Amino acid sequence: MTQQKASREEQIEQDVHDLHHLGYAQELFRTMGGFSNFAISFSIISILTGAVILFDYGLAWGGPAASTIGWPLVSIFTLLIAASMAEIASAYPTAGGLYYWSSRMKNKDWGWWTAWFNLAGQIAIVAGIDFAAAAFVNTAIVTPILSNFNITFTNATVLAGPAASPWFNGQLLTMAALLVIQLGLNVAGVRLLAKLNDASVWWHIGTVAAIVVALFLVSSGKAHSTLSPFAFAPQDVQGSATLFGGSFTFGSAIGYAIPIAFLFSLLQAQWTFTGYDASAHVAEETVGARLSSAWGVFISVAVSAVVGYIVLFALVTHLPPMELVFGSAVGGVCPATATYCSQYYLGQPVVWSTLQYNLGNLGDVLSAAIAVAMSLCGLASIAAASRMLFAFSRDHGAPASGWLRHVSHRFRTPANAIVGIVAFSFVLTMAAFIFGGSTAIVIVTAISTIALYWAYGVPIFLSVFGKQDWREHAVWKLGRFSKPIAVVAVAWIAFISVLFLWPTSGNPYTLLAYLVFLGFLLIYYFAWARRHFRGPIVEVQEGDLTDIEREFEHAAEELTTP
Repeated sequence: MTQQKASREEQIEQDVHDLHHLGYAQELFRTMGGFSNFAISFSIISILTGAVILFDYGLAWGGPAASTIGWPLVSIFTLLIAASMAEIASAYPTAGGLYYWSSRMKNKDWGWWTAWFNLAGQIAIVAGIDFAAAAFVNTAIVTPILSNFNITFTNATVLAGPAASPWFNGQLLTMAALLVIQLGLNVAGVRLLAKLNDASVWWHIGTVAAIVVALFLVSSGKAHSTLSPFAFAPQDVQGSATLFGGSFTFGSAIGYAIPIAFLFSLLQAQWTFTGYDASAHVAEETVGARLSSAWGVFISVAVSAVVGYIVLFALVTHLPPMELVFGSAVGGVCPATATYCSQYYLGQPVVWSTLQYNLGNLGDVLSAAIAVAMSLCGLASIAAASRMLFAFSRDHGAPASGWLRHVSHRFRTPANAIVGIVAFSFVLTMAAFIFGGSTAIVIVTAISTIALYWAYGVPIFLSVFGKQDWREHAVWKLGRFSKPIAVVAVAWIAFISVLFLWPTSGNPYTLLAYLVFLGFLLIYYFAWARRHFRGPIVEVQEGDLTDIEREFEHAAEELTTP
């Protein structure tokens, strides 16, 4: 006799019961389906954001091999990390995910450190995504539109004040505008957010398909780079490459052995594969949370790995001659007139240059589509980060927790946490821009990668060496491969931590910034958290949690009653 599949209402009832067992009331609005849960992680990974933003960086340090060999290499290890996280997520379907996992598998102190690594990474990833998205929005959309009205506005535009002032920088101003729009959409409700994330999946896949088809079938036939798509050939051999409209020193790759330079280029792929913990963070808003969150974590990485490789292969096989992209960084001079070269290639993102070089006006349209994809990525990132901050504040772990844990009665979203994430992300970008100038993008991407993967690594480590009772609750299982996979995952995280914190000649700031962050956490931990932070402790009975939920339902009825 076959077992009848549970209805949506029965699934939600079970989800709420599971949440009560973990100690929390159903304050957020549970309406996401399995696809929407996958979609938020897929949107944050966003192959049209991470792989595009750091495409220049990958070429500079590793050459085409950064995409064709580095991407699948990183994909394999990231899938192992995602598999370990998915298994744990199916045992503890709650917002804040990783912090709660560590607390339950060890103790509150391990949970506190996991929370801060996760929170720092989430803030940095929002900062990195929207800072780079602003550059692409300006290049592909804002600048061309305003030029029709004889208005000059680019990433490097300074509207007032000294030229070095970040307060009036065109890229930062566009980033601020994006953040305000994303804040409003996030506050407006999880239903709207889910629809936008669902649309984001198809927007990403459709744009990738259009890019690949256009490059292989519509390409203009101009001369292309003579580099093999699989060449280990660092392109910044003089430390003078440009990135996103500004003078940017990657650090002369010629100072490193080619295999070492190639390893540095892995940041392109590894930073792209961040944020898939979002499926766990929205567990309290997902129907069938145990399985949906687990599959969301894993499948988002798997799909991104395949689709990302397709678009990267298309790009590296259609690169313009390198002197058009990197200019003097490859020891050459742009062979075209100075006006032509400067207008279309030097100082622009390499992906934009490649599309414009091959496709002309169609390339501009596809660049605009990438800019939209980046903006949707930022939208999803704020959603995940705000849920993490809300969950941590719910357990009184963050400063101003009483304010940050507030849930809007009208929209059933953590509105104050959303505001906090947006504000913190912009402040971090300003700080990185002030101290690092145009290296800000590499600083925030490296910090977000390391911090997030430390947050991923702690519960994975504890899944092997901590308490093992969580395995009784897991419904997405790796069986006998669970512990070996976890050990390899932790080893990879340790490896990339050394790699991406290494103070390369072009970016000595990442290690310094991360050490300052760790120093702050140590002071904060010993001065307050060790004695006062209690962790996720169940303080009320299920009946009390039900009363809290009825309060939200009553408030919603009052808001909808004329």
